[in-house]
Amino acid sequence: MRPAALFMITAKTFRMPEINSDALLLKAVHKKESGFVELPNGKLHYLKTGVGRRLLVCFHGYGNNAGLFATFAPYLERDFTIISVDLPHHGQSAWKENVLLEPKDLTRLVAQLTTGYGVQKVSLLGYSMGGRVCLTIASLMPECIDKILLIAPDGLVFNPFYYFVTRTFIGKSIFKRFLTGGGKYLKLVDWMHEKKWIDSSRYKFAMYYLTSEKDRSFLLKVWPAMCRIVPDRKRLRAAFKKYQFPVFIFMGAYDRIIPVPHARKFQRNFRNVHLSVLEKGHRVFDATTLPEMANCLIHETC
Repeated sequence: MRPAALFMITAKTFRMPEINSDALLLKAVHKKESGFVELPNGKLHYLKTGVGRRLLVCFHGYGNNAGLFATFAPYLERDFTIISVDLPHHGQSAWKENVLLEPKDLTRLVAQLTTGYGVQKVSLLGYSMGGRVCLTIASLMPECIDKILLIAPDGLVFNPFYYFVTRTFIGKSIFKRFLTGGGKYLKLVDWMHEKKWIDSSRYKFAMYYLTSEKDRSFLLKVWPAMCRIVPDRKRLRAAFKKYQFPVFIFMGAYDRIIPVPHARKFQRNFRNVHLSVLEKGHRVFDATTLPEMANCLIHETC
């Protein structure tokens, strides 16, 4: 065998394996991490995924958890580092009983995340109750906001019923008595539905969350704990006017929990708010709508 041929065989035999950078990136993209943000009255659990330079902080709805936004990851994880937070009494978060989540807790949360990930601004994603969280953050620290995506969000308009049962002495007393009454007041809900004072969608919602003692106890913890997380309308208007960061709202045309007119009323006051109404109910996002929603965050257009 000629020396040259021997050299070629040897080199081939001992050649270092090639590093597939795309494979390493894909592995890093799909890696999920779990952590906690420490606050004075508890700690909020979060899930982290993605490798993007931009930071996206997500807040779920009532009865959900941080895993709700896993379906967004394939669309966003190359552009964003995604932090999905478990709100008080949800998921793995540990929160003290009978203690409110305060607006200053949200500013601490965002400050810790921006410092920890070395960014000056964050994008926010909120579904249902999580939308109210996003709007509250926007009213408190608008200088830190890049853009906001809201999906069937609470907090678009003032809710007098929620205020009554969580912020007034009489309302809180009635609310507690109703939820600790062993379900005996459910007949009243049935009667109100029969009289058409409650539509079918809200009736189903009430039956779903109020039938069992566990569900009633959960509601009695969550609603009061979140009652201070309501955006200041005056500050929010001033923030939107000054900073003009884009806000994208997706609503379901058949949503009876948070109806479309709430979003239309909210949109009329702001040029930076973009509204899309889809042929859905309250659970607006699925495989058919996720690409459009993700596109709003990535490219700032829908």
